[in-house]
Amino acid sequence: MRSVHGHEATLDDALDFINTLHFESDEHAAGTHDQIGEVGAGVDWLAERGLAHRPRDPDDRAIDEARATEKIGRCRDAMRELFDATVEQRRIRREALAELNRVLRHREVIELVADDSGARLDHRHVGDPVDDALARLAEALARVVGEEDTSRLRICANDNCRWAFHDNSPTGRRRWCDMSSCGNRAKAARHRARVRASAGAAASPRKSANPEPASLHA
Repeated sequence: MRSVHGHEATLDDALDFINTLHFESDEHAAGTHDQIGEVGAGVDWLAERGLAHRPRDPDDRAIDEARATEKIGRCRDAMRELFDATVEQRRIRREALAELNRVLRHREVIELVADDSGARLDHRHVGDPVDDALARLAEALARVVGEEDTSRLRICANDNCRWAFHDNSPTGRRRWCDMSSCGNRAKAARHRARVRASAGAAASPRKSANPEPASLHA
């Protein structure tokens, strides 16, 4: 697999990567869906984003993809933990921090190389191309967390969704990943709860304001 030079990952790329593992739920069941869990799917995703090219040799491709699947998943889990810890304003788990720092150490190195006109800037890869692509994604999120305003990073308020997103609404008060899906489901759930509460109140026997005195027997 060859790296694609010049394409820096963005925050949107990082969030889309995190959201490749997402919750799916309906009235009957809930679970998770992993878009890149199968061997090769993660490499496909990186290639589609322009972060890396596929290897030309089919044998190399099979070896690369089998080896890459596990480390792609580890990086994504660590980035998810960093995002959640930032939004929830808590300390990141130690193992996630260690994994992200390991990934970031594979970022390509910029160095000067001598040429006939003096010297030029070049880059040198520290790890394999998947390592480099993951380092770009991790760096995109790490720079926002470490250097920018994180107050608009959000987790969808639907506990059966928890989509990671950046709130770019004018008011900065967006709670749902999508109002037409999670937002409307939340409204419908609140409406059903109010209906049940009203029905329960109507069915409850009311106590008399002036109860009759108990009979006295001689």
